[in-house]
Amino acid sequence: MLNIVENYIELKKNMAVLINKSGYKNAFLAEQIGIPAPTFSVKKQRGNWSESEMIQILRIIENEKLEDFFMLELMRAEKDEPRFPVSDLRKELGW
Repeated sequence: MLNIVENYIELKKNMAVLINKSGYKNAFLAEQIGIPAPTFSVKKQRGNWSESEMIQILRIIENEKLEDFFMLELMRAEKDEPRFPVSDLRKELGW
């Protein structure tokens, strides 16, 4: 469950990057989600999207290439996390 929240936070932090990678113009996306272009630009800089705005934007820009990019970013963010072999877990659980 914690992983879901961490991924959401990472997605929210990376929305500007995803928008840039998508190739869509800020003005077009702003119009599509119903906010003024200057407000969109500020939100993009600050990363203070509402959940509804994020969903609307992702519905427009989402494609396999962007999903792959985001997964790569998540993997890079987790690269320094400690890894433990399954055999260690089994030993600890007495399996």
